[in-house]
Amino acid sequence: MRMMEWVLLAFAGGMLTLANLRYTYRTRQMARILSFLSIVAAAIHGITEGFRAQMILIYFMILLISVVVWIKKPQQLVSTLKSWVVIPLVILSLLGYTLSAALPIVLPVFSFDKPTGSYTVGTTIRYVTDPSREETFTADPNDHRELLIQIWYPSSQPTHSTTGNYGVNSHAILKEVEKDYQIPAILLSNLEMVKTYSTKDAPISTRESAYPVLLFSHGLSLYGFQNTYQMEELASHGFIVVAIQHTYNALLTVLPDGRKLSDQPINLSKFQGFIDMNEILNKVWVKDAGSVLDYLQNINLSSSETMFKGKLDMLRVGMLGHSFGGAAAAQTLFLDSRVKAAINLDGTLFGTVALPSTSIPKPFMQISADVPESEKAPSFLTAEEMSESDLKKLGATREEYAKNQDFLTLFSNNSKHALNNHGYQVWIKGVEHYTFSDIPLYSPLIPLIFGDRTDTKLAHRIINDYTLAFFEKTLKQTNPSLLNDSKSPYPEAALEIK
Repeated sequence: MRMMEWVLLAFAGGMLTLANLRYTYRTRQMARILSFLSIVAAAIHGITEGFRAQMILIYFMILLISVVVWIKKPQQLVSTLKSWVVIPLVILSLLGYTLSAALPIVLPVFSFDKPTGSYTVGTTIRYVTDPSREETFTADPNDHRELLIQIWYPSSQPTHSTTGNYGVNSHAILKEVEKDYQIPAILLSNLEMVKTYSTKDAPISTRESAYPVLLFSHGLSLYGFQNTYQMEELASHGFIVVAIQHTYNALLTVLPDGRKLSDQPINLSKFQGFIDMNEILNKVWVKDAGSVLDYLQNINLSSSETMFKGKLDMLRVGMLGHSFGGAAAAQTLFLDSRVKAAINLDGTLFGTVALPSTSIPKPFMQISADVPESEKAPSFLTAEEMSESDLKKLGATREEYAKNQDFLTLFSNNSKHALNNHGYQVWIKGVEHYTFSDIPLYSPLIPLIFGDRTDTKLAHRIINDYTLAFFEKTLKQTNPSLLNDSKSPYPEAALEIK
């Protein structure tokens, strides 16, 4: 909660307490003073922070008690109530206050940690179309692949300030959540009030002639801005970070002409869904990264480009991704010579291309939620060895499983081979899959539901520190101490160099 929201919550609690005490001239005057201060605080809150739906019960409580304490003879109202009515009213008022207080706490206007780099951060949105690629998610043969990208970059703004709004087309995305998950958009409207440290369309810094470029690939059915905590941190240290919104595999993509393209979910309750997802990774997501790199190369040389011309060091390109996007980063690293280093954030290594048994021949890091040793290098039984219950869990028949044994072997081998020959593996204790994104910041209930034991912001600092050290080493040729010692400065983390 924000500062003035805590003030209003305290004033409402004080007014409610006085309202439940024996009514005297003194309590009435104190309640009137609190009422006046509450109204002033509410005005300051509205002007400086903005009113929000999650606080509506607090607003209503302050208004209701204020009306009661300012009427001429409230004691006449109180005297007409029987004791058997007063006691339930007191209990109901306390329960109402608890609910009123819980809503804005559970659905906060959260804040990001201030980026630690020496650069301030700018951000901008670009539209990319690739006329060489037919859109595979639509039936129209004239449709070509269209993408939105959000770029974070080192800015020449004088100071860090929380001026930027969180997300791209947030209101439309919340409406999509309402449609898909029956969660009222107004309940999550607090996300539209979250501020970031990125200034929209700020001038790019001239401190360096050009900056290394990082691509980011989001998780399946998520969105490009899902790791804003990480994008801002990297940009503040002199990287240009480009988040790809994978159209039709993102929750919602709103194109410049207003078209709203929803996610086309994959049915993972059936084994065939995993096969389809594996195909999409290389046929769509890896190619999306290539299309964006082509676009960046073009604007870097374009005379009509006013912001990024000459500022993109296309000889120093890295990639990172979360979940399915992490698998895309690994495959792109192996397949696209322009990408020099990559990080997989807790992703399973899907992909149709086999990685060499000697590892990806470029720097590669995985940052993962710590899991039991038995789960770190997945392997699969043959179709004959699989039990009926295991097949049922996969949603596969024995014939389907046998038919796709090559896919399972490839998947298993890629997981084993990716880090051979000096790859980096970072394990973080007490975190879950979505801890690697902004999502646990949306509500304090989310880490509890997922079972996180490590504070979200601490986990984000650990992820940021290792991410930054890796790209500083591989793209800027520095020698960060964090990667030279397997003993991490964080008790929650461990580094393995394969």
